[in-house]
Amino acid sequence: MKTFSIYLIVVSIIIPLCSCEDDDNATRPIPFRLEFFSLGGPIEGDTSCGEPPIIMVGQQGEGVDDPLLGNYIFISQFCNNVVTGEYGDHSFFAEEGRSSSFAYFQTENGDRLNIGPIKGQIIPSTKEGYDLMFQDSFEIVGGSGRFEGATGSGMTDSFIKLQTGRTDHVWTGTIVLK
Repeated sequence: MKTFSIYLIVVSIIIPLCSCEDDDNATRPIPFRLEFFSLGGPIEGDTSCGEPPIIMVGQQGEGVDDPLLGNYIFISQFCNNVVTGEYGDHSFFAEEGRSSSFAYFQTENGDRLNIGPIKGQIIPSTKEGYDLMFQDSFEIVGGSGRFEGATGSGMTDSFIKLQTGRTDHVWTGTIVLK
């Protein structure tokens, strides 16, 4: 009986410690690097961003075999001032409610990782073979499935070829999964 009591005490101490360790790992920032491409894509909802030269842009792309996302698609929609290169959500460019802006990554099983706010500037490229680029910060603002309640941030490193309409992306940052 004495052995059983000692065993029970040891187990009672170890189980809570193991649970705490798992909780700590769940809130630890995880570094990521997403490599993907995008092309022009469909636009959902109101396409108005205000007066020209500001237009709505839709992008759709994909990435494969990523350690965080696996195989995934990328969808974004945002207003772009084609003269200044500034891009962002409708509140940056137009009256409230006149357009919709969003970006997300969606895994094969349907989990979504939401990105926002979308805001920055497209500038002439410094990388050979590309016409334009954008290197701006972004925030992770939750999602669905395993990304529900996720937070984090990162930087875009994206290069555009105007002739093909293709944008090659490398986005890096950290994510905290809940």
